[in-house]
Order: sequence, then C-alpha cells, then structure tokens
Amino acid sequence: MSSSEEQKAPGSRQKAENSSASATGSQFRKAFFCLLLSAFCLLAVACRRDMQDQPKAIPYRASSFFRDGNAARQMVPGTVARGYLRADREFYFGKKPNVGATGISLQLTPGSGANPVPTSSAPTNPTSLYPDDVETFPIPITQKDLERGQERYNIFCSVCHGATGNGDGMIARRGFNKPLPASYHQDRLRQAPVGHFFDAMTNGWGAMPAYATQIPVEDRWRIIAYIRALQLSQMPAQAQGTPAPGTKTVGGEQKH
Repeated sequence: MSSSEEQKAPGSRQKAENSSASATGSQFRKAFFCLLLSAFCLLAVACRRDMQDQPKAIPYRASSFFRDGNAARQMVPGTVARGYLRADREFYFGKKPNVGATGISLQLTPGSGANPVPTSSAPTNPTSLYPDDVETFPIPITQKDLERGQERYNIFCSVCHGATGNGDGMIARRGFNKPLPASYHQDRLRQAPVGHFFDAMTNGWGAMPAYATQIPVEDRWRIIAYIRALQLSQMPAQAQGTPAPGTKTVGGEQKH
C-alpha cells in the first residue's frame, strides 16, 4: 500500500463513522418525534367527552345540585304556554267578561236529554239558566262560516242530534237513546244563549263528551251559527220574523 493510500484510509473511516452517527441521530430524532406525537394523541383521546357523556340534568330524575332535589325546574308562577293566553274570554270560553265562577247557572240533571229536570228551585227562564254565557257571537258570521259550520255539524253533531237537530241521529236510531240526544227545537235551547252551546261543546254536557280537542274554537262558533240556522228553519211561520237569540236586526236583515 502506498503512503498516499494509507493517509486516505483514516479519513474515509472517519467519514463513514460520522455518516453512521448522523444516521443514528436522525433515526433517534424520528423515533422521539413519533413517541411524542403518540403521547399527544393519547392525551387528546383521554380528554375527549362525547355529547352523551356530558353533565346534564335528565328530566324526572333527582339532582343534588338544586335545593329541592329535582333536576327539572318548576315554571315561573303565572307562566302561560305560547298560544294559550286566552285573554278574550268571550271568544275562547263563551263567557261574559268580568264574570267569575260565582254565577247562578242552573245545573240540570246529567243525561236528561230533551226534557231536563232542574235540580234546584232556581227560575226556569232560559236566560236565567245560563247567566254567565254570552248572548251574541264574538266573531262576525258570514255565509262561508255557515257553510263551514254545516260541514262540521254533519261530521261531529248529526250522528246524535240528527241532520235537522231533532235528536234523531243514527246513534239514537241504533239504540243509544237513554238518554235521548237533545233536540235543538225545544224552547229551552231555542232561548239559550250561544255561549251555552259553546260551553257544552267545549266541556261536554250529560252523556255528550267534550269536543275541545277535536273542534277548534272558530269551528265551534261556526257550528253554533249553523244550529241557529236549523232552529230558524224549524220554527213556526208566524214566529220566523222574530230574531233568534244571538242575532241583531240591522236594516231589516238579521246580522250575527
């Protein structure tokens, strides 16, 4: 081996060693970076909390957070659900404004049908039987309202009260006649205020169930308007010139 080759050999070995050390250091840095990244990933996973695992108050369950032990909070006194304010007493209840529940409405025997018997010695004048009920319609009644009332009447009322309001509907014909459905053409119901029909339709009357959940408020008034039309159609000829209760005569025409 020449002297020049002997001088180059140590330099080559040193370069090779340096290159090997650099490669080892690079691999170590890569391994350290991977381990550090894995640690961060594990830490992030450990801190994750899904929505179903979050702290929350479950309805109807106990909670030690509140003093009363209930998770659900009580409504503020006087809270009214949206759309249920019912400020218009005449429209939503068929009752006169500023009249409480201390009226002297005569309670009739439940299920007394077309011939109810008073249960008290109160006067039998139809107007005095229902002193809290409105006597006129709280909304204007048009021809379209009457047509709508006739449609709703045929669906909900005619099965018991009959197509003409005589209490001879199909339900009564098929055996449900004890008590017999009321006839709208008896004097008591001819003279009864419109609010009485609204009250009976909303809360039920005798064997008749309440229809508040099936018939909207507006449709109840339309049905009552059609009942008034039925009563007028069945009145004697000499009495048809007299306005029915709940109507007003304006310019020779009857206005609801």
